[in-house]
Amino acid sequence: MLQWRETCTVLALMVSAVFATTCRAEDGIYVGAEKCKNCHSAASKGDPFGKWMGEKHSKAFAVLSSDEAKKTAKAKGIDDPTKAADCLKCHVTAFEAPAAMKHKKFDVTLGVQCETCHGPGSKHVEARLKDEGDDDAAATKLVELPKGEIIGMPTAETCFKCHNKESPNYVPFAFNKFLPTIAHLDPRKKRPADYLEKIPADSKDDPKAVAPAKK
Repeated sequence: MLQWRETCTVLALMVSAVFATTCRAEDGIYVGAEKCKNCHSAASKGDPFGKWMGEKHSKAFAVLSSDEAKKTAKAKGIDDPTKAADCLKCHVTAFEAPAAMKHKKFDVTLGVQCETCHGPGSKHVEARLKDEGDDDAAATKLVELPKGEIIGMPTAETCFKCHNKESPNYVPFAFNKFLPTIAHLDPRKKRPADYLEKIPADSKDDPKAVAPAKK
């Protein structure tokens, strides 16, 4: 019995160590789009928060309550899509992340938020507030973000995790065709005028994909 208890204790410590390492590897915790809004809704920065608010990603959780979503879920044997893991894993940010990696005010009902593409934002928020403080000039100054603070541009792999044929409402998807429709580039950064048009194709792109019509 003593040996069994010792074995369980060792296993528990190993699990705790792995969990702690995972948290560190994730580079911070999820803080939620409302926290991003504080610094990323200015027109001078391209108003990325406002751009996101006007997109389907921000309504990804809300749409699960629609009659169409309920019909789709029923066909898959799901009673309530707002509570089903098969739906939530792609309709909310950080669904599969442990609670320890989410700020206490993190709101899953805001759908697919900034951190789905840019990663956990706590380190970014902490670093920017520390550097900028109450200095308005510093808050609008373009800075070169240190590696590991936040993900500047998502990869195709990030999108393919949900935009794939496992989705019951799959639409042929190609990263280089869809990204320009949701891109919110910072106008302070100097880029070629055709920057988004020259995003290379990805091996996982669906050849049937057609670029969404511009609004």
